[in-house]
Amino acid sequence: MKTTVSEPETWRRVIEFEIPEADINAAVEKKLNEYRREVKLPGFRQGKVPANVVRTRFGDAAKATVVDETIKESYKKACEEHNIAPVGGANVTDMKENEGEPLKFTIETEVDPPIEIRGYDKLKIKPKFKKLKDSEVEEGFQNFLDRFAEFNNVERPSKKGDYVRMEYKKVVIDGIEKAEIQNPAYPVEVGSNSALKDFDKQLVGVSAGEQVEISLKFPKDYADKEAAGKTGEFSVAILAVQEKKLPELNEEFFKKFGGEFDSVDALKEKIRESMEQEENDKAKSDAYKEVIEEIIKDNPFEVPPSRIKTFLDMMQEDFMRYRKPNEPIPTREEIAERFTEHAVFSLKRMRIIDYIADKEKIKATQEEVDKQIEVMAQRYGQEFASLKELFRKNGTTNRIRLEIRERNTLEYLIGEGRP
Repeated sequence: MKTTVSEPETWRRVIEFEIPEADINAAVEKKLNEYRREVKLPGFRQGKVPANVVRTRFGDAAKATVVDETIKESYKKACEEHNIAPVGGANVTDMKENEGEPLKFTIETEVDPPIEIRGYDKLKIKPKFKKLKDSEVEEGFQNFLDRFAEFNNVERPSKKGDYVRMEYKKVVIDGIEKAEIQNPAYPVEVGSNSALKDFDKQLVGVSAGEQVEISLKFPKDYADKEAAGKTGEFSVAILAVQEKKLPELNEEFFKKFGGEFDSVDALKEKIRESMEQEENDKAKSDAYKEVIEEIIKDNPFEVPPSRIKTFLDMMQEDFMRYRKPNEPIPTREEIAERFTEHAVFSLKRMRIIDYIADKEKIKATQEEVDKQIEVMAQRYGQEFASLKELFRKNGTTNRIRLEIRERNTLEYLIGEGRP
């Protein structure tokens, strides 16, 4: 077997094969002998069919089988010989089977291009931790209390600060009626200064049992791009007008939390700690993203198209699995348009982390793995030992190791794990 490998792109390998005709003929003869031992034909005992009969009946099929097997085996050997690790399928082209000549064919495949990441240990990117204001903590405190609020119906027109339960009867956007509109799952606050202030204003003075007509113009920066900057007309049935009643901060209320706090001050301190942790996590997440972006800029490399396709396929599957009721189903083209850039970044991120983790010998310690499993055991109310054994058997432990390795590598990149 003779092979020639070329690299038209960093991620593409083109292998040209030339197999001597004698090798093909010998393999065909061997295959025909196998057929002769196994085939059953009228007038002949098994294993006694004349060779010329077998050749006439099965010669073409034997050669086709041999060629197919030769292509697969040759491709496997060539990949081993030339250190090619395919990440996509093998595309066979330019096959030539001329009598008296070698079998010739070409196989194209995709690989992860070799990379060398430099300068990652000299980056000065750090998390930008934000100090919380007392007003932000107070807002967090009010949001916490809102989770335990009760909504009581009132028999009067709505006013600012009330809540309205409602149902859309008809929605028209820019002259086109929308058939699939999801109704609000929770009461809508009147005068909440939401993104649709004009909508809020027109809910003042409505009563339960009414059907009101609301007109507005969506802001140009509205989250729903299909509606942004357009006019909207709503026919809304008012189901109820409600007042919100916050819980009384007494001993009975604090008992619900198992002794985590026993006073308003202790509750606010707990909320501050939670909010600070959230802000710190966000600051680190932003720094992780920034440091990967910087590495990509300083160390450009390509991603095989098949990797991107697989990533987008998984995103489409996830969307189908977790989409909300009545949520429109995007086409494959829409998925590609919206998420290709994210796919490329994510795939480069994975390669960069793997490269640096290997280079710096960064890994998850057993102590770190056990600590993570212990946290999960407490969360699920299970025994640590039994959960650890379950994770070992179903492969979750390996996933935890990879997650910790990734986190440790990112910590290293922002200077947390470097001397």
